[in-house]
Amino acid sequence: SKPFPRYGYKPSPPNGCGSPLFGVHLNIGIPSLTKCCNQHDRCYETCGKSKNDCDEAFQSCLSKICRDVQKTLGLAQHVQACETTVELLFDSVIHLGCKPYLDSQRAA
Repeated sequence: SKPFPRYGYKPSPPNGCGSPLFGVHLNIGIPSLTKCCNQHDRCYETCGKSKNDCDEAFQSCLSKICRDVQKTLGLAQHVQACETTVELLFDSVIHLGCKPYLDSQRAA
């Protein structure tokens, strides 16, 4: 059966690129990165959204940032730094995101 949104549920504000569960907060000065993280937080808190769909949208958003960095800066070191950061963030949600996802779905 399909889950129904909890009546009166108000999602908590997105926390950027961090997890209170693990005490980690990344702020590397790329506003679009924070935007991707916030969209990912909101996706997790949307009743009935699959974790996989949220994570894939997150990866797509992050990858676009690196493509934009390549277009604007064109410097291999900036692109490589971007890709390393993106890989770290994405691996984090894949390996550590299950509990936050389940907690968010339960609350929603």
